[in-house]
Amino acid sequence: MAAKPKPMSQIKQLLRFTQQGKSIKWIARSLSVSRNTVRKYLSLQSASGQPIEELLQLEDNQLEQALLPTAPQDHDQRYRVLLDSYDYFCDELRRPGVTRWLLWSEYRQSHPGGYCYSQFCKHLHDLGQARNLSMANLPHPPGEQIYIDFAGTYGEYVDPATGHIHKVPILVLTLGHSQYSYVEALPSQNGEDLIGGLQRGFSAFGGVSKVLIPDNMKTAVTKTDRYEPAINRLLEDLANHYNTAVMPARPHHPKDKPLVESAVRDVGRHVVAPLRNRIFYSPAELNQAFAEQLRIWHERPFQGREESRRQRFEQAERPALQPLPDEPFQIKKYASLTIRNNCHIQIREDRHYYSAPYAYATKKVQVIYTPDRVQMFCQGRLIAAHQRDRTPYGYTTVREHLPENQRHWMDRGPGWYRSRAYHISQEAGELIDRVLSSKTYPEQTYRSCDGILGLHRKVGGEQLTQAARIALELDCCTYSFVSRLIQNGMAKPAEASSEDSGELPAHDNIRGKTYFQQPLNLK
Repeated sequence: MAAKPKPMSQIKQLLRFTQQGKSIKWIARSLSVSRNTVRKYLSLQSASGQPIEELLQLEDNQLEQALLPTAPQDHDQRYRVLLDSYDYFCDELRRPGVTRWLLWSEYRQSHPGGYCYSQFCKHLHDLGQARNLSMANLPHPPGEQIYIDFAGTYGEYVDPATGHIHKVPILVLTLGHSQYSYVEALPSQNGEDLIGGLQRGFSAFGGVSKVLIPDNMKTAVTKTDRYEPAINRLLEDLANHYNTAVMPARPHHPKDKPLVESAVRDVGRHVVAPLRNRIFYSPAELNQAFAEQLRIWHERPFQGREESRRQRFEQAERPALQPLPDEPFQIKKYASLTIRNNCHIQIREDRHYYSAPYAYATKKVQVIYTPDRVQMFCQGRLIAAHQRDRTPYGYTTVREHLPENQRHWMDRGPGWYRSRAYHISQEAGELIDRVLSSKTYPEQTYRSCDGILGLHRKVGGEQLTQAARIALELDCCTYSFVSRLIQNGMAKPAEASSEDSGELPAHDNIRGKTYFQQPLNLK
């Protein structure tokens, strides 16, 4: 059975590491994938004929279409089973009387095709040694890593209006080589606040490292796993925008990030603790005090050395950092939506509608939207793009997206109704003018105008003109009044009414006026 394909955001990390000159083994270990997986995607990149720089500029859907990845092969199922059961074996071996032979016998009963006893013992031994390795002496080249974590203590400020004490989390960014740090109190630990803090931290550093190493906070890692952690897509988008990579530390292993752990400890001692007796009345005031204490701490020499963090940062770390992009990062949000029968989708966050080509009606599309842009993709192809509009229940419609028989609705407006009415007659045009001016917003009268122009198709221009003339004379310019005039026969043309009002025919039984002028004969 084929394994689940890797997400394109992770493939971008793989390509970025390759662009940085990392080895296949290093990339596989960093991304928690097999080396065969790394080789496979590199061969797909080579087969695509596109350089890595161009592929990194594509959206995830477009990258998937460019590479056309196939499902990677599964890892060795026997090793995977043993790996998943390793914690169970360790717990059982601590129990009295339990031996490896007993565990292997039970293992072979449930997995007849599993390892033999010698291989079983060897893998258990290797896994145990791998878990006990120390990572305290990792190299930290200049500009290589930025460690991300939250301090163990909270900052405090007082609301001057209510007197309520607010506790806010403290973000700590630490450069690996110089141990130069950035500290900021954030409103919360949610994704958008974290991304804003990271951007301000990168600006304070004047650049960004090649790798970001966050702690396993929920806003950075959506699924904590020893081997394949799931990185928050928002953080991956930020890393791709800043041309860097994300490599979370292992959960429950502070040895993976000793620098940030010591920085968090030092922030509590040298930045937060000296301010314990001061009262702050806003987050900005609190962050200003943090910046002052941080400057003092950075100027202090390392223990046993004359060099300070700031000196090391200015001399070695800052020149090695990657430059910041020209455009600021915009938070992307993702949604899978179905195009409605009216050729529109709705962004529920704004309750606003955006059009899509009518050929894709009733199909499901991937929607990516930023604070000022909305894009729709179908099977990796960009089918529509709009400027974002936050008007509730409004419509952003492109004329070409609608079928031919519906495009005339896009042309509706006061001028369109007036031109059609004056084309019928002067009276019809004046009637439409009165109807349009009867409401504050012309859009409120469009249905009445549609009804009046619809009467022209039913009874012709002569009756509509006569009805319009009567409505104008009586100053009763509504669709219902004009419709009743036509239904009651009061709007027939003048020629038809004159034919009906001719003189009476001559007849012997008809008395004229002379008959009534004769004197009465009462005899």
